Amino acid sequence: MKLFNMGVAALAAIFATALVAQTNDAATNIPETTLKVNSRAVLVDVIVTDRNGNPVRGLKQEDFRVREQGNPQTITYFEEHDRDFLARRRQNGELPQLPPNVFSNFSPLPTPPAVNVLLLDALNTPMNDQMYLKKAAQHYLKTLKPGTRLAIFTMSMRLSFIQGFSDDPAVLARAMGYRKNDKSEPAVLLQSQEESHAQGAVIEMMVEMEAAGSNQTALAVSPQTIAAFQQFMQETRYAQDSDREYRTLQNLNQLAAFLGSFPGRKNVIWMSGAFPVELFGQTANRFDGSIDKTINLLSAARVAIYPVDVRGATVPRSYTAENALDPTMTSAPQLLGPPPGVTADAPNIGTGGLAGGLQDESQAKNSSNSTMDMLAGETGGKAFHDQNDLSGIISKVTDHSADFYTISYSPSDTKMDGTYRKIEVRVGDGEHYILSYRHEYVARDEDLPGAAQTKQDQAAQHASQNPTQIDPLEPFMVFGMPQSEQILYKTRIQETNAKPDGSATAKPSLQGPMDHYSVDFALDLDDLNLKPDPDGLRKDTLNVSMIVYDKYGQITGRADHLVKLEIKPDVYPIFQKTGVQLHGQIDAPKGQYWLRTGVYDETSHKVGTLEVPFSAVKGSIASK
Repeated sequence: MKLFNMGVAALAAIFATALVAQTNDAATNIPETTLKVNSRAVLVDVIVTDRNGNPVRGLKQEDFRVREQGNPQTITYFEEHDRDFLARRRQNGELPQLPPNVFSNFSPLPTPPAVNVLLLDALNTPMNDQMYLKKAAQHYLKTLKPGTRLAIFTMSMRLSFIQGFSDDPAVLARAMGYRKNDKSEPAVLLQSQEESHAQGAVIEMMVEMEAAGSNQTALAVSPQTIAAFQQFMQETRYAQDSDREYRTLQNLNQLAAFLGSFPGRKNVIWMSGAFPVELFGQTANRFDGSIDKTINLLSAARVAIYPVDVRGATVPRSYTAENALDPTMTSAPQLLGPPPGVTADAPNIGTGGLAGGLQDESQAKNSSNSTMDMLAGETGGKAFHDQNDLSGIISKVTDHSADFYTISYSPSDTKMDGTYRKIEVRVGDGEHYILSYRHEYVARDEDLPGAAQTKQDQAAQHASQNPTQIDPLEPFMVFGMPQSEQILYKTRIQETNAKPDGSATAKPSLQGPMDHYSVDFALDLDDLNLKPDPDGLRKDTLNVSMIVYDKYGQITGRADHLVKLEIKPDVYPIFQKTGVQLHGQIDAPKGQYWLRTGVYDETSHKVGTLEVPFSAVKGSIASK
C-alpha cells in the first residue's frame, strides 16, 4: 500500500480547515469490535520441547489433554505458532527508509503471535552490575533483526518506560542509547557490598573499644551496645527489604495491567541482580495474598516471566579481597567451624566465620535460583542463572518462546468462587516431552488466563451503552501500546519557535521551559471512507489526537481536534496524489518525553496510531 509525500503548500488553500478545534459534539459512531471474548474460557500457552530442549512441532489438538483440579476438560480452541512465522515476517518486506524527522505507522511485518518485553531491574540490581546489564541489552539490540517485536521498561522506585513495542531495531537501540537511559541508578533499598563492609568496620571498631575499656574507660563500649547496634542494622535491613519487595510487586502489577490491554502471549525478560526471595520463595508471610494477586494479574495478561540473573557465574564473596570477616571471631575453630565431635555452642567455638559465610552465601544463591525457577515455572517461562552471556540469553529467550501452542477450554466447574484452580497439561504419554505453561489461576472472571478484555474491547462495549460519552480514539492512545495500522500515515515532527494555539494544552505544573513542535500529517487516502455524495462532494470527519507522555506514562500535554473534510470533485485528483495533509502543533517539556498521535475515521471506524520519542527528532533539544 502506498504512502504519500508531504509538503504540498497548495493544499493549505484547498483544505483550509486544517486541524479544527474539537467541538462539544460527541462522536456518535464507535469502532466496530469483531473479536468476541468468552470470559469463561481459559487460554493456556504451552511450549513443548523434547529432552534435548528442541521444540516439538506439528502436534495436533488430539495430542493434548487438559485437566483442571484433576478433572478432564474439553479443548475448544487450538492453534500452533512456530518460529517460521518470524522468517515469513521478514520476507514480507523491509522497513521503509524515511527522511529525517519523518515517521510512519506503516510496517510490512504482520502482527506476531507473541511479543517480548525487556525489563531492566535497577531496584534489585547493584549499581556496578547495572552498567553491564545495559551494555548487554544494547549489544543485543544492535544484532537484532527486524521483525522481533520488543518493548523496553526499567524498574526502580517506579516502573518507567524506555520504548514501546517496535519491530525496528534502530528505534529500540536509539531509545536504549539515549543519554538519560545509559546511566546506572542507585539501588537505594538494596544493601551494597560496600555498605556491608562499612557496617562490619563499625562493629570491629566497637569491639576494639570494648577490649580497651578496662584501660581507657572513656572508650568503653558494652556488649549490650554492640548487640543493640547489630539489632538496629538488622531491623533497618528488614525494613528496606520489605519496601523493596513491596515496590517490586507494585511494579509487576503495573506492568501486568499494561500488557493485559492487548491480546497475545508476552515474554517478559526480567534482568535483575537480586531476585526477592521473600516474594516468590517459601517465606512470603509478610506479603501473603499480594503475591497471589500479582501472579494472577500476570496470568490473566498471558505473561510468561523469564528471570535472568545478571550476576552470572561469580566467585563467592568470601574469597574476594574486599570481604571482611566478623572481628569477634579470633580462633581457628571460630573461623573454620568446630572439629569433629565438638558442638558449635562449646566455649570459643562457632559455626565458622569463613565456612559459615560460604554456606550462607551458597544457601542465598540456591534460594535465589529456586525463586527464579518457581516464578518462571508458574508463569510458563524459563529461568537463566549462572550464565555470563546476557545478550546471548536474550536471544535464547526469544528462541525458546518462538514455538508454542495456544489451547483454550471452558471450565467444567462454572462457579467463579475465587478459589485456586490447578491446570495440568499433558502431551501423549507425558514421558517424552517437557512442557512450559502456567499452572493455576483464581476462579474469578477478571483473573482467567487470557480472558481479560482489552482496553479497546472495554471501550467499545462502554461506547455501545453510552454513545454520547465516549471518545472512540481514546482506548488506542494508551502509552506504549502497539500502533494501529488501519489508517496509514506519516508525520513530520520538527522543533519550531511558534507556540501552539489554545487547543494544545499542558499540565499547569509543567508550565515553564517548553519545546514547541510542529506536527504535519499525511494520511493515505485509500484508508479513508471518502465516497462522493450526489453533488460529487466527498465528506468525512476525522478525530485527530496528539498526546505527550513522560516515562511513567503520565500525560503532560495534549491536543485534540475534529477535522471536517469536504473535497470538491475538481481537487480530489490532487488528494489522490498527495494524501490528506494536516498540520498541528504541540508543546513538550524539555527532557525525555514521547508523542503519541492518532487518527480515527468516524465513517469507516478505522484507526491509525503512531508513537515517537522526541529524542528521535533530529535537531531538537531532546535528541542531544
